[in-house]
Amino acid sequence: MTTYVLVHGAWHGGWCWKKTAPLLRAAGADVFAPTLTGMGERAHLNNQLNPSNITLDVHIQDIVQMMSYEGLQDVVLVGHAYAGMVITGVAEVCPERISHMVYVNGVIPSDGESMLDQLIPVRGPEFTGWIQDLIDNGDGFLPPPASAEEIERRWGISDPIDVAWTLANVCPQPATAMASPVHMGNPEAAKIPKNFVGGGESGFDSVAERARQAGWGVYPVASGHDTMITHADELASILLIIGSQ
Repeated sequence: MTTYVLVHGAWHGGWCWKKTAPLLRAAGADVFAPTLTGMGERAHLNNQLNPSNITLDVHIQDIVQMMSYEGLQDVVLVGHAYAGMVITGVAEVCPERISHMVYVNGVIPSDGESMLDQLIPVRGPEFTGWIQDLIDNGDGFLPPPASAEEIERRWGISDPIDVAWTLANVCPQPATAMASPVHMGNPEAAKIPKNFVGGGESGFDSVAERARQAGWGVYPVASGHDTMITHADELASILLIIGSQ
């Protein structure tokens, strides 16, 4: 049985895999879709925690601890968007648990880079400047999209049911996590087979090209940013192919 761990991106939660996870389970896979600290159904913790303490390292440990306590091995570790940072860090800590890594419109950082370092090429200077200003102003949490129009513009979701569902579930993003660097250097992590699944979204074509030049498996999908919501069938099929390798 193949085991998948699906890690959501910024402003999301484990809920965003609701359309993809059942397709993997129907094919006989074991699937985990955890939610990172301070997000999704764990956003209530924001009233108890200092937002400056919700770092990238905390989110990395969320996944490392979950895999450890569940005793998971041979994991296909999947990260969407910001979670490209998270799964990169997870692989540094416990590469022995991971059989494949999959970046779904996910950023691919280098050692010492943060999510902020990734934003200009994938989101442009205006969006990056907005995030940087919020962080510089001491905002502990970055506000999520507040309208259906913004959901569609930012993430390429257009089906009215999907838009309403997404709008009802997005949450503020811990700001410190966006500015935290990832630390790399474990040679065993570098050996893990890696894949990129991407839509033709502005910015991520350059990430896909970097992956291709690095010898990764690259799987184009004609979707916007949230492939797991808008193209769940296609994404699940790709994940099953990767998991069978």
